[in-house]
Amino acid sequence: MAVGLSSLPTELICHILLFLTPKDLCRCAITCKVVRDAAQSSVHIQYKLELYAQGLNETDATGADSTSIARKMCSLKNMAFLWRSSFHVNTVFQDAVTSDEHFLGPQSVKCGTLWVWRTNSLLIRDCKKRTKLPHVWPEHGLFKQFGHSHGLIMHSVVVDPLQDLVVAVSSPVFNLDDSQQDHLIFWVDFWLASSQLPHPDSACTLLECRHTCEFPALDTYVVRIVGRPAICGDRIVVLYYMNHRTLRNTTSNIFIQVIDWRKGHVKRHALCEPGEPWHANFHLVDRHTVVIINSKGHIILYTLQELDGSPRRRISYLLPILKPGLKSSPESAPTLPYYVVYTSPSFHGAVAHPDMMPSYVPSPESQIMVLEILPLSWPVMMVIDMTMFSEEATRSEIPVEIPWSDWGPKYTWCFPHHPSHRISVFGSKIAYTLPRDRTPESGERVEALSPEDFFYVHIWDFNKRLIARSENIHDPDSPAVVIRKPGRLAQSCFDEDLAPNRPYIASVCAEPFSLHRFDRVFLEQDRLTLTRSPAGFIDIRVVSPVPMEVGLESERHGEKLL
Repeated sequence: MAVGLSSLPTELICHILLFLTPKDLCRCAITCKVVRDAAQSSVHIQYKLELYAQGLNETDATGADSTSIARKMCSLKNMAFLWRSSFHVNTVFQDAVTSDEHFLGPQSVKCGTLWVWRTNSLLIRDCKKRTKLPHVWPEHGLFKQFGHSHGLIMHSVVVDPLQDLVVAVSSPVFNLDDSQQDHLIFWVDFWLASSQLPHPDSACTLLECRHTCEFPALDTYVVRIVGRPAICGDRIVVLYYMNHRTLRNTTSNIFIQVIDWRKGHVKRHALCEPGEPWHANFHLVDRHTVVIINSKGHIILYTLQELDGSPRRRISYLLPILKPGLKSSPESAPTLPYYVVYTSPSFHGAVAHPDMMPSYVPSPESQIMVLEILPLSWPVMMVIDMTMFSEEATRSEIPVEIPWSDWGPKYTWCFPHHPSHRISVFGSKIAYTLPRDRTPESGERVEALSPEDFFYVHIWDFNKRLIARSENIHDPDSPAVVIRKPGRLAQSCFDEDLAPNRPYIASVCAEPFSLHRFDRVFLEQDRLTLTRSPAGFIDIRVVSPVPMEVGLESERHGEKLL
């Protein structure tokens, strides 16, 4: 005799429901009161749904055996209210690192570790341990080919603290005397970040990347790397083009080198992208998906094949049409904008230091990508919901172009912007520095940051599930949640009228920060890292929101996860 699900004991129903995805579990609960009641009575199911609502995945660092589900649920609840409206912060780390070098490259932060390339060295600073000294790595120790007879004309260094990995890319000047042969274009070194020794997990400590050239013989070209090499687990992607040393307008197409640093494999592939390569940028979504933003205003989705990393073009998302740029003469071409990409760090790959891995990391479907569009006037900050780069999109067999009207209103938020405003992304949130302690009104134009003034850090969350939950529930005893919409942009660099109407959650730190020699801000799950660069120093300050204790019962805050 068949037994219906509703006639089973509650404990067995809950056990069955735990095999469902959160999305399917919610759908099932909507159709059946018995299933709904069973799900609401199970703290394990509520914990799973809370993870889903916050756009998080649990990692091994959570300690499933050592921490009760009730404590983990409480931890999640507290995390949900960390960045509440008008939050205050405590300083949890501060250090001033001496630097007598004038040039500082782009700074990066991941898992509480900051690194920056200076004139002749790499600086790595653990911003969680006050007693640990900064790690300074001289240039001649990073690049094995430092003494190359032709000299090194290009350096690029990227660090992955979780994998204890430093990747150093260097390139010589080279003369092309045979257009049919492979030419060495750059070397890649793999090091342990913690000890300055060759990385033991790499099949080779130095890898040569080569390129078959199609330029006229007996000429001199240099390699130009676009952005910085991207690391995702055991895969590294380097985007580059080649430029004539004396003829400014002579450039190649865009290429990628796909590297498996553990196996020591490398493969070169061409990307047939039109436009000026030095205006392009890219993001490695995961080890199989890469997004290229070219100078024509196209966001192109490629998938990388498993065996050799060969790229397959899938979809081109067209940005709105740009207004004509300023011209130096009637015959000159319009000035192209620059595109700067901000995304969350990657948490893929084998973890060399488990203590550095956070308990929760952003789930792929909850993440955003911020595109800073910088023309000569009226720049725009575009926030993109990365669910549009989903598995369904990567299955497109025939390359297609999707106009802005078919994807922009559904997947983006657009804001007026100024290049002086700093941006950082973590998961579905951005940290945004603005001169005022209030969220801009819809469509309001924001002014530039003054070097001698103060700024406020705004935290904006674009998690659709949290927004829907906040809109549907009102509890006077819970922290205030401010929901805003960008509104129509009065002025922008686009010819089209941008009137995004998608909501987001807005909060702002109640405490101002000095703009004097301010450099960057970095958002992580429970902290902000702010850096300044006064003469002779790199000043690092890490602040964390003052926590607010939240009870275990979701009813206390009027929250219903189903």
